[in-house]
This record gives sequence, structure tokens and C-alpha cells, in this order.
Amino acid sequence: MTREFLGDLWQEDVFRLRYQIQQQLGKKAGRRTLLARDLQTQELVVIKLLTFNHNFEWSDLKLFEREAETLKSLSHPSIPRYLDYFEVNSPQLKGFPLVQTYLPAKTLEEYVKAGRSFTETELKDIAKR
Repeated sequence: MTREFLGDLWQEDVFRLRYQIQQQLGKKAGRRTLLARDLQTQELVVIKLLTFNHNFEWSDLKLFEREAETLKSLSHPSIPRYLDYFEVNSPQLKGFPLVQTYLPAKTLEEYVKAGRSFTETELKDIAKR
């Protein structure tokens, strides 16, 4: 993993000492989703990182905190499990990482881009599961 890819993350002790970033899974304004290896358990995890930047809005933090609380209360094999949520507050990076289990699967977007279409019944079945 290169320093350019990780940006400010490579400098953060919590990431260097606990999580080895494997790849970026997604990026939106003020958010990054990363695949990482938990160096204590050797398990793959997903880190959703909400950062304070010029696009930050307090409503984003409220939604992010609600997601963390919701994950804590759920227990289903098809839903990622909550693992950790903490604050990072350093000169290089300010934000909140939400760590959850990694479930290897394609996204609906990946299926659609590959040419797969879904019937209404299939989509309802996916939503129920």
C-alpha cells in the first residue's frame, strides 16, 4: 500500500498498529470505505471512515453514529457485525472510523455493471434476505 493511496491514514498509529489497509472500496465526499486486515485477529474488516473536512455537515455525523448503533443491535449472517467505533483526532486526520466484519460478496452495482438485471421478485427476495 502506498503513502499516496492512504493519504493521512498511513501516519495514524491506530491504523499502522492495528489495521493494515488492503485497498479502498469506496470514496465519497468526507467518507472512505477501506478493506483492512486486523493485525490482532488476522481477519479482514471493513473500515468506514467519516472525516472532518470542508464538506463536513453535522447531519453526516448523526447518520454515521446511527449506523454504528444499528449495527451493534443487529445479528444476522448477511449483515456485517459491528466491531469498533472510535475517534481519531490528530493534526493529520480528524474523524470517526467504524469497523465492521467483512462479508465477501459482489455489490448490486457490480452485478448491474456486468450486465445482470433483476426482476422485481428477485429484488424483493434480496431485500428480505
